Amino acid sequence: MSLPKLNPQQRKATFAELKAEYLFIAIPFLLLISVKLYIATWQEIILAPEWSLAACLIFGQITSKVSKAVASSNAQTSEQYFGWYTAKRFLLVVASIAAYFGMLAKPTMALGFIQIFIFFLASIFHFKDGFTTKLLQKNV
Repeated sequence: MSLPKLNPQQRKATFAELKAEYLFIAIPFLLLISVKLYIATWQEIILAPEWSLAACLIFGQITSKVSKAVASSNAQTSEQYFGWYTAKRFLLVVASIAAYFGMLAKPTMALGFIQIFIFFLASIFHFKDGFTTKLLQKNV
């Protein structure tokens, strides 16, 4: 697949757009952390199941965005690679849901740290896949 490159100004604009989107994800978690620190202990932050639920939403959202960009793009995309991409993201959605149900059923600190790791992984993919989406949209 041959995609155009973004110039530095376009990269900055894309990064600013992705940061603005992410801010709407981060605000509820900053509030969650603040409230938990005020009324509970730091362990309550780790044991909050919302981390994995948010990760699930982020993975689903970015998969949808990339899928729409691929469908509307004129870029030559490989069905096999796109299938592999989709399968990996679906696996991450399932892992997030499993962590969420695990935290509801039997919360542990280990599972809490795993779900926070999944959340940070989802955050990285938000930006990584966001740039991919922008490149695909540019090739429309």
